[in-house]
Formats: sequence, C-alpha cells, structure tokens
Amino acid sequence: MRAEAERGVRTANQELSRAEQVRRFVLLPAEWTAETGELTPTLKRRRRVIAERYAGEIERLYGPADPGVTDVEPS
Repeated sequence: MRAEAERGVRTANQELSRAEQVRRFVLLPAEWTAETGELTPTLKRRRRVIAERYAGEIERLYGPADPGVTDVEPS
C-alpha cells in the first residue's frame, strides 16, 4: 500500500513546482468521514479536529527521520 501511495505522490509531484511538492507523508489507519468527525456533513475538513487528533503524526512529518513516515525523493 505504501509503495502505491509513493508512486502516486511521485507522479503528482512531476506536475508541481519544487516548493509545492510533497516530500513526506504518513498513511493513516482509517478514512476520514463525517461520522468519525474529521469532515463536516458537506465533506469539508474540520481542521481543528484533525490538528488535535493527528498532532503526533503531524509532528513526525516535520521531525527527524521516522520509520512510520515515508520520505519522497525529489523529482
């Protein structure tokens, strides 16, 4: 699953400027839905809920190398 996501990120990065490219990502264990609270009924992101619920993952993205974080080589 991780390799497939990385291929998708690499493909998308080819269309983006260097500053816009995804460099690191984490795959989350569950899909965001309105029922789980990350999305509104109209499927907009609830940024405060996401920031609180995934604070650890967000910190890992900006910290030192971590086995749970996938680094994407620049294209």
